[in-house]
Amino acid sequence: MKRAKEEEGSISMDRISSLPKEILQRILYLLTQEEATGTSILSKSWRHVWRTRPNLVLSDADYFKDKEQEFLSVVDETLHGYLDQGVCLEEFHLCMSNHVSVPHLEKWIPRLEQMGVHDFRLYVISRREVGEIVDIPVVFEAEPLTLLFVFNCDLGRNVPENIRFVRLQVLHLKNVVIEQEIFDKIASSCGSLTDMWFEECKGLTNIKRMHDRSRCPVSRNGQDLREQDSVSRPRVLQSQVFMHSDLVEESQVFFIDAPNMEVYEYTGPVIPYVSFAPTSGKSTLSLYMRDDDAEDAQSWFLRLSKLLQGLRKSEICLKIFHLARLDLRIEEDILMRDAISGGNKPVVVENFILEISCFSSFPFVLNGLFCICRPKNVTPHRSCYEETELEELSEFFRKIKKMIDSGNRKIWRDLEGLTVERFNRVQEEWQPVINVAKLPESIFKEFRVRLKWSDRD
Repeated sequence: MKRAKEEEGSISMDRISSLPKEILQRILYLLTQEEATGTSILSKSWRHVWRTRPNLVLSDADYFKDKEQEFLSVVDETLHGYLDQGVCLEEFHLCMSNHVSVPHLEKWIPRLEQMGVHDFRLYVISRREVGEIVDIPVVFEAEPLTLLFVFNCDLGRNVPENIRFVRLQVLHLKNVVIEQEIFDKIASSCGSLTDMWFEECKGLTNIKRMHDRSRCPVSRNGQDLREQDSVSRPRVLQSQVFMHSDLVEESQVFFIDAPNMEVYEYTGPVIPYVSFAPTSGKSTLSLYMRDDDAEDAQSWFLRLSKLLQGLRKSEICLKIFHLARLDLRIEEDILMRDAISGGNKPVVVENFILEISCFSSFPFVLNGLFCICRPKNVTPHRSCYEETELEELSEFFRKIKKMIDSGNRKIWRDLEGLTVERFNRVQEEWQPVINVAKLPESIFKEFRVRLKWSDRD
């Protein structure tokens, strides 16, 4: 019986092996790189089949860790095999974590076009400190390159005059030293760029998009950035900007001019002064509110107002981490006068999430917030609620209903009603809370307030 099953399995394998090469390659295309490589032990005829599949992913981070020479040999032999057999390689993803490997790109990249590669993704992740200079001039001549991720590197100054990034869509630079002039050359060559991500980049003061009608200029270190050019067809641009406390100062200025931007994300410890062209799509803002006196809080809300005004035509999700040590007393009249003098209506915010350390500060934050925006949903957020905290939350929900009548009428007059809701994870939906007094007894751990505003200006 056992022998019969083995023979049956052998016959099935022979049938698969006899399939046309194109079908075998398509089967391997659907497997992960690890699974495809694993087919080499099936039989002699399968030993090298994985090296002819149309998509190839090679990384020295896992199996080849500390086996640099073996990794280089495998890449060399595999690419040679594609050329020798005349097999088309459509997609090639290469991850390199040792700067010693980088010079080998000089001989690998020129082969890619010969093999028909149209989707080349390169990850250069240095294990050393950022001071290590990694010259990759040949990369700038790689037409098939669609994604470039560089981490912990100094890109040096050896950059060719002509950069051929005709297909580059994603550019991610993290902890990178790069000269402004070099970046300007890169940006001016990226006509297909849709996603930019910059984190801890030293030497970079201006980020310019100089292709298409989608423009994503960003500046840091207090430098103004202005759009230089805008030509060709409109494209959708996604920009993700993540800044950290050691890089952002309160004098920070961003200048964003991207009327066709689809997604804008900003995470930072302070609110930068930002100027936007009218935008659409989605905007996600994660901000840290660390103010220990009313004057700081006042300034914080004024900057937030300017930021929201610039994004008013997009769907806004606002998340604030409240880290203040003291209760805030916001002078609402100052915020109201600023809004009126600027001729600005409060901005609609789809979702407002407040991660707060003390619920007693919540009403003061809301008073300041309602001067400048109209959130549809307000969610007080914590990772978990103890029973005493649920009692505080229940008390807050009762107080917020009273604030419609007792709060500043200029702020609350447009609020027509509110509903406290809980999230039912079983049914995957928000449901109204009938009796907020019984909140501490609830098995639910996620709550929000749905607000209804009038349409008046």
